[in-house]
Amino acid sequence: MDEDKSHKQTIPANVRVLIALVASPTLMVIGMLIYTILFIGWKNVSISMIIFSTLGLICYYIVFTGKLPRIPKQK
Repeated sequence: MDEDKSHKQTIPANVRVLIALVASPTLMVIGMLIYTILFIGWKNVSISMIIFSTLGLICYYIVFTGKLPRIPKQK
């Protein structure tokens, strides 16, 4: 049973490239978030900017690592 856990499936490369292409506009939103925090102030950051930046970071985590993010279960 432990052998099944050690053999994890990865996402195919063509799917990862497609995710990267679809998620590429979120790089601009992440840049806008960083610019807003550094130069304008954190009070002007909108909720949509935070949501899209988080989704973009999750997408690029999938693209670079090839696996889905998992939340560890508590025992």
